Amino acid sequence: MKKELFLSKLSLCLLIISPSVWAVGANCKQPTSELDKRICQSTTLTAANEALNVAFHNQRAWLCQDAEILRREDGWDCMAAKEDFWAEQQQWDKSVLAQCKTDDCFTRAYQARIAQINGQDTPLPNFRLTTYGWGDKECQAYLKVLNRTPKEDFRGCKLPNLTDSGFKTLPFKAVEGELLKQLDRQIAQLNHKEQTNWQGQLKRYQSGYIKMEMAYLDIDGDGKKERLVRYSRPDVFCEGLGYDEDVDDKSKRWRELGQEVVLKKALEHGYHRDYYIVGDDGKLKSVGKRSKNRLAFFEDKVFSFTKNGVVATLKPADLGAKVYVKMDYIKSIDKGRAEESWCGFWYNY
Repeated sequence: MKKELFLSKLSLCLLIISPSVWAVGANCKQPTSELDKRICQSTTLTAANEALNVAFHNQRAWLCQDAEILRREDGWDCMAAKEDFWAEQQQWDKSVLAQCKTDDCFTRAYQARIAQINGQDTPLPNFRLTTYGWGDKECQAYLKVLNRTPKEDFRGCKLPNLTDSGFKTLPFKAVEGELLKQLDRQIAQLNHKEQTNWQGQLKRYQSGYIKMEMAYLDIDGDGKKERLVRYSRPDVFCEGLGYDEDVDDKSKRWRELGQEVVLKKALEHGYHRDYYIVGDDGKLKSVGKRSKNRLAFFEDKVFSFTKNGVVATLKPADLGAKVYVKMDYIKSIDKGRAEESWCGFWYNY
């Protein structure tokens, strides 16, 4: 891990000091090379440069993430692959980009290189599938949803518009009365807490600050519909963190905002949602162990979307990883294991 971190930092330093004509990550405040100056003077080239920056670092990070696990049995050397990819990019700098003399040539070169990196003849839209999920119609259907959704419309804990996608959401209805109190007490216990001020908690339900809803679903395919409970609460991570924000500082500021402001943020960015099955004995059993789940139907299957936040401005060289969207198949609730990885997507550019 330390060796990989060192090589990663070394590669980034080489990118900054290299005399290569490639200007990915060009500093437009102090442009140095002629190509830097050319890019910084053109909004079109700046956008193309940023797109290539994301595509390159996405693919480079991918070599040592899930791809390493998938190819481990084949003796996959992700660090060697990273170095080969870096050398390939430097060769492209010299043999292709350095030969351009016009903005049109630069633009076409960027587009072609992005398409080449992404393994597709034409530039990709916002998202692409990871190496699992190919051929599954559910994955292809949600890929279309992702790629028709404007980047600025994504919210950390909200599903995008599913109209005409094949996906449908469940008709949840609010839980009320004594059942609400009983289930709220169980949720508190599951989170190692006690229900000490029920009247205060009830006011939070009534204001919409927190929600408890129920729907009926045959989640384990036994022909009998179970009572499915959805518990929703505001979460600082639904809004997301800025690049310069510290988690603890953001959480502290979030708590100081007050219930009314936090509620507005939850309505905009979505709620953290946990799902439970109510057994015949009235006891709750968690459906899935991952946070911020959103459930949706596709034909006769139920899927959980466990990561759906997309930041508006990406800095892949700083992040060192892709921004994922994951979709898991809810197949059973036996032994507390409910989810099976089904397909994944990563943000392209």
